[in-house]
Amino acid sequence: MNINLEYYKIFYTVAKCNNISDAADKLFISQPAVSKSIKKLEEMLSIKLFYRNSRGVALTKEGAYLLEYVEKALTSLNDGEKLIDKLKTRETGNIKIGVSTTLGKHYLVPRLKNFISLYPNIKIIIINKSAQETLKLIENNIIDIGIVSNLVSYEKFNYKRLYEIHDIFVSGAEFSEYKNINTFNDLTKLSSLILLEKHNISRMYLDSFFKINSVELDPTMEIDNMDLLIELTKLNLGVSCTIEEFVSKEVKTGALVKIDSLPPLPKRHIIMISNKNFSLSLAAQSFWDCLSNNCFNFLI
Repeated sequence: MNINLEYYKIFYTVAKCNNISDAADKLFISQPAVSKSIKKLEEMLSIKLFYRNSRGVALTKEGAYLLEYVEKALTSLNDGEKLIDKLKTRETGNIKIGVSTTLGKHYLVPRLKNFISLYPNIKIIIINKSAQETLKLIENNIIDIGIVSNLVSYEKFNYKRLYEIHDIFVSGAEFSEYKNINTFNDLTKLSSLILLEKHNISRMYLDSFFKINSVELDPTMEIDNMDLLIELTKLNLGVSCTIEEFVSKEVKTGALVKIDSLPPLPKRHIIMISNKNFSLSLAAQSFWDCLSNNCFNFLI
């Protein structure tokens, strides 16, 4: 049954006022228009909703039953309109962000405080996954935004390059073998080489580069977390590849030694992605815009 919502709104107002004239004043329409709408609704429902009395009108039993449901429906619509207003003014909403442990610690977390100060009522849910898992969550529309350090294919995603990063080789100050490194081939002669696991997106980027340069790295240790890789390297357990921007303090204090004798690896970027097939919510779009426009005024 296709009944105009306005008929129900007029029915509700008349039922609350118990008077057609008072309802007309409240609705800012004419009394005949109110009477006509009630008559039309009764015809469409094939039932009497009101009867007249000395004070105006009163609900029939059937009208009283209908009012109960109409009131709930109009209240829900009103609540929905209020929610939309809050969403538009960023007074509510939520964002699901997928990010690896390393990018979460070194890139995302420092920026969250500033975003929360701008939009304190937006709920942020961080899904801590590897880059590969984050890509799948984006593809399946389970999360709104992903932050990764490299993309093999951009076809499925909206993306924004956020920050330039550089891969470097480092060692602990007491791991003397680093002094013998002058070429990429020298890395294959080390007694201990620490790299991320093969499925890691940073490792895949590194392997791709070395394959082009006909160098095959055979690490003695493979780690699933860059922060752990950094800690093991600081213990002088070998040479590792990490992101320069994330170990600047360690290099500055001497806890790690950057191997400057090697040619620089190609730069890459921290990239923000979303699903091309789905629009971002207003809350998620606010976060996207803030990161895109660097409105946090924060440097790694």
